[in-house]
Amino acid sequence: MKDLLYICNPIAGRGKARERLSGMIEFYNSCGFIPRVYMTGPDRDLKEAFSLFPESGFLVCSGGDGMLNLMINTLSELGIDVPIGYIPMGTTNDFSKTIGLPKKFEDVLRTSVSEYYSRIDAGELEGRRFAYVAGFGNFTDISYKTPQISKNMLGYLAYLLEGARSISDIKPYHVKVTAGEEILEGDYVFGLVTNSTSVAGVRPPSGAATKLDDGLMELTLIRMPRNLAELRELAGSYLTSDGRSELIECRQGREFGFEAEKLDWTLDGEFGGCYDKCHISVLPKAFAVRRPEPSLKTGNNEAKKRGKDSKAERQRSQQ
Repeated sequence: MKDLLYICNPIAGRGKARERLSGMIEFYNSCGFIPRVYMTGPDRDLKEAFSLFPESGFLVCSGGDGMLNLMINTLSELGIDVPIGYIPMGTTNDFSKTIGLPKKFEDVLRTSVSEYYSRIDAGELEGRRFAYVAGFGNFTDISYKTPQISKNMLGYLAYLLEGARSISDIKPYHVKVTAGEEILEGDYVFGLVTNSTSVAGVRPPSGAATKLDDGLMELTLIRMPRNLAELRELAGSYLTSDGRSELIECRQGREFGFEAEKLDWTLDGEFGGCYDKCHISVLPKAFAVRRPEPSLKTGNNEAKKRGKDSKAERQRSQQ
């Protein structure tokens, strides 16, 4: 029997994590695991949970993207580098869409203890890591200001309703952005630094350029519309991900600098601090996530190579 630490946010996904707990334990037992369950409390400090984690054990967590953010930061602080088995139970589950986790719950459970995993780039803003998105500006605070009970009752609609209430209050943020040797400056509605093909359920304009392990992240800046016609054109361009609006600026880079009077940041849907000057850098292949094993019947040589690479990496870590 193998040890498994299962960390769970019991209120995520309309409380599904708690409801499905007994069935999950039964599944892991049938796969030869002895699960140790840790449910997060109001303080959301996971260091106590890792006192239960054996070196050779499997690690699984369930919850929203904020739970994943907490996981990668805790693992970094403790100096633990093990693949994460991730069971998405949040409202939008952007990260799970990006890495291609299965939609069926039974398949997600199997993937959470798969022998195949990938190493993925993380971002870091002033010492705190994020898995897939850092954002500032209008509406970026919706995910952490929307009450959890509202998320549970309305799902993704809660995000849209909260945004609609604030649309008349759109304000520009004058920001100076350094992207490599280029300097961008202007009045922006919001800005994103992403390593994702989904943000708040929508494909960002830079999503087509996203590769999860290339050491690069994508910068998207949205300039302030001057009138209602520009606002409508911007919304249509952003929501269809064509990025053709002159108000949308996209760049790629390994690091970005931001200067403004004050910017509130959100990291993976969680509050990430307020800064007048900050720096974001890419941490190449900073964490590992278990993923569905590519089918060898597809003839995908690159997928086969990744599978072999992760097997070799596991063998090295066990030596």
